[in-house]
Amino acid sequence: MMTVLLLAALGVSALGVAVNRRWRLAGQAMMILGGLGLVGVLALQFRQSVFTPQPRPPSRCAIAVSTCLADCMMRDLSSRSGTVVLLFPERRVMDADTEQSYEQGFTLPLRHGRGDLHLKAIHLEAAKDKGGHSVAGFRQALAQAPDALAIICYAGVPAEFETLFAGQANPAPFYAFDPEGGMNWVIALKQGHLRAVVLPRPGVNARDIEGATGTPQDIFDRFYLLATPSNADEVAAQFRKSSR
Repeated sequence: MMTVLLLAALGVSALGVAVNRRWRLAGQAMMILGGLGLVGVLALQFRQSVFTPQPRPPSRCAIAVSTCLADCMMRDLSSRSGTVVLLFPERRVMDADTEQSYEQGFTLPLRHGRGDLHLKAIHLEAAKDKGGHSVAGFRQALAQAPDALAIICYAGVPAEFETLFAGQANPAPFYAFDPEGGMNWVIALKQGHLRAVVLPRPGVNARDIEGATGTPQDIFDRFYLLATPSNADEVAAQFRKSSR
């Protein structure tokens, strides 16, 4: 588009030079018009180059969370191959830049794996009420990938989460990030259906998390906790104590 405008301005100016030989006033008017067009095109180019919004840098905290979940999954799956589902909330809750940061953090550890893993992003549908997503919503979304090798969830843990695995003889290992720091994960984690859940440390300020700097491991150690079946009671006790 900019090239077309530039050529048009040059064409008007050149035509003005030719016309000026026979009709002085008309030629001068066309040359002035062409010159103004050139100035306008240059000003527009300058404005676009200076004021174009820059892409938001990746979230270091999202990368830290995803790197931890990926490491947990890699230890469990070893060299197995298959499709790994990345389960995200709807766009209203998580924008594309944040989602990309989670994906970037998750793919980094996969480079050292021996299995052939394929990532499939699935989004939950918008919750119908203010209570958030339900187990039924999770089940509906995961029906899109019935043969998933593992599931990585960034949409929190809904109430009665353990019922998601009812009737499944060999459910895919499930890993989750619960940014709200709730307690819906305890039963499923102790049962072993949920293999690991990342939680913000009790008392951590959200503003501090957003401005965090350092390596993914440093950020994780400062702001997050990893709950597994082996320490589920211990982590749950920390959250119960902080809520008193």
